[in-house]
Amino acid sequence: MPQQPILNEILRKISSIKAHWEIYFLRRKSFSLEGKDFDFDKNKVAVRELFSIRVLKDGKIGFATCTSLDRISDAFNHAIMLAENSDPDEFSEIPEPGQLQEVQVYDRELEKVSDNLTDFLVEMQKGAFKDKRVKKLRNSEVHVSFDEKGFINSKGLEISYNFSQITAHIMAIAEDLDSQMGWSYRAERFLKNVNFFEIGRDAAAKATLLLNGKRIKSLKGYGLIIPAVAVEFLELISKSLSAENFFLGKSIFINKMDKLVINDKINIIDDGLLEERFGSTPFDGEGVPTKRKFLIEKGVLKGLMHNSYTAKRAGLKSSTGNALRTDRGISVGPTNLYLDTENRNYSFEDLLKIIDRGIYVIDVMGMHTANPISGDFSVGVAGLYIEKGEIKYPLKEVVISGNIGDFFKNIIATGTDLTFYGNLGAPTLLVEGLDISG
Repeated sequence: MPQQPILNEILRKISSIKAHWEIYFLRRKSFSLEGKDFDFDKNKVAVRELFSIRVLKDGKIGFATCTSLDRISDAFNHAIMLAENSDPDEFSEIPEPGQLQEVQVYDRELEKVSDNLTDFLVEMQKGAFKDKRVKKLRNSEVHVSFDEKGFINSKGLEISYNFSQITAHIMAIAEDLDSQMGWSYRAERFLKNVNFFEIGRDAAAKATLLLNGKRIKSLKGYGLIIPAVAVEFLELISKSLSAENFFLGKSIFINKMDKLVINDKINIIDDGLLEERFGSTPFDGEGVPTKRKFLIEKGVLKGLMHNSYTAKRAGLKSSTGNALRTDRGISVGPTNLYLDTENRNYSFEDLLKIIDRGIYVIDVMGMHTANPISGDFSVGVAGLYIEKGEIKYPLKEVVISGNIGDFFKNIIATGTDLTFYGNLGAPTLLVEGLDISG
């Protein structure tokens, strides 16, 4: 909630001008610990402060940043100078204040443990070494941070909010004639939502499942996709749901508004107000209130993610609350983006029974190479071969290829295990008609 001291301090640093302006501020204190094989070699504490200024004068925008409150005035004057020397843009604006909703994004329990993360790292490593085939860890990390973020602008907006977050990551190496690597991670706002032992055990399971893989002949079959991989496909499709990419021609959904674009039982939702989720926030990167919205409903494209600029360009009344603050200015991105379904959700065993021939995909490599305009992808896969409803053996040197639109159209069933990895969430997916190359 608003913290008047910093807001008042900022106001004292700037002069009244005949222009609209906005100042975004971030104060962050972070703690991190890294290590492997119970040897901890990096323990860091860092403090960061950032102020981002935007000035709108005569329809022209100027940006500037600084890392100290004492330099606000200089940065402000620099933003004014840049605005005066830029070209006018009819779609540029400073948003009006809106009504914010409360959302739980700060965990006081993390304050009590932030300066001693050793127990969490040990627990995660114990989970990995539970399987005796895991011989070493490439790396394991735990990070905790506490943010104060807020805005003040010439239209009367004054907001400040406290956020907490904890992330954990581990890479395990298993050996048994062969050597394989598995990884796992979690990113949450609340400590109670992180099970460090399970993170380690998940990394170990991925590594051991892949030991002594075999090659297969190419086939067209089913793909059983674990949530950690499903969110990578969701992230890929989210780029096409950005209004910024839409206007740049970098979306597979151009000219498809209100048309069926994926399976008619699938919803894709963006919701910044989910309690305790990593992407939850009462306001976006421009101070606009966030909300819950269907981007794709029953397979039909209903809307895009907007900031104030793209919303005005699209002729909308307001932003969708998806402005993303970056080092280069303001972009568009998701809050909590997740996949839901109108279908019945199935247990893992029931999903397995549906499969005649296919693969159980537990990792992909090269998703960044997918074409953002056509949606075509070809990625390396780590997984296991499935035949007649049974997992047979691990695979090696396998590639799956296709089109991201077709991938989501061909989802025929989903699991009961909706899982969030950071701000993206998906259950296990069963996809038919997947091109699998051995």
